[in-house]
Order: sequence, then structure tokens, then C-alpha cells
Amino acid sequence: MELYLIRLEPSLGAFISPSEGFVCYVMEPPWRGNRSNVSCIPVGDYDVTYLPRSASGKYKDCYHVHDVPERFAILIHKGNTVRDTMGCMLPGVRVGMLGNQRAVLGSAQAMRKLHKLTKRKGFKLHVRDIITTG
Repeated sequence: MELYLIRLEPSLGAFISPSEGFVCYVMEPPWRGNRSNVSCIPVGDYDVTYLPRSASGKYKDCYHVHDVPERFAILIHKGNTVRDTMGCMLPGVRVGMLGNQRAVLGSAQAMRKLHKLTKRKGFKLHVRDIITTG
């Protein structure tokens, strides 16, 4: 199984499946030189595994992105705004606002879509920009 993260804006992208097309939107921090906790991950190809719960126990029913250069503990988990992530990816079914912040909404629904598509199994994630991040 393969999934693409196509970055559309500095903090917003979309998960695309070669077989299913558009899956959901993705909120992540903008590019900040791959600095831990404040930057999105570099463009590249990554192995992803399903986790019933994260190592910290904070996130359940999520995914772990492996072998990100100079980074660790990059997850795909529920959330809405850049404030909800420390370098992780947050799926949502639509884009909107929470307070005065841009957000992905329907994150739980988007995670259910991902689980159905991946069958809670590992997959290959291809991260690509259509914007300039650096």
C-alpha cells in the first residue's frame, strides 16, 4: 500500500492514494529546516507502521513514520491545528477555522478513512511538495 502526502500550502497538504484518489487533508507545521518539534518532515519516502498507541500513550490508533532524518516520534494522529502537532501530521476531512487558526476538521473521521484504507497495516508514504518549503 502506498500513500502520497502532497503539500499544497506551507501547513496544509493532502493524502492521496494511487488507487482511491483523495483521502483527506493534512495539517502539519511549515518547513523550518527540519527542526524537531517545529518543522514538517523533509520531502522523501518513508515506511509507516500502525500503532495501537504511541510510546507515550498520549495517542491511540495512530501511525508512526520511520527513519525521518534527524527526527524521531513522527506520528499521524488526530488533531486540528498546527498547535496540536510537534512535527506530526494531522488528518482532517475538510479545512476550516478553529478560533482564529486555520485547521483541519473532522480528524476522527479522517483517521477512520485511513484505517479503512490501510486496514491498520503499514504502508509507504511518499512526501512531495508542489510548493516551495525552503
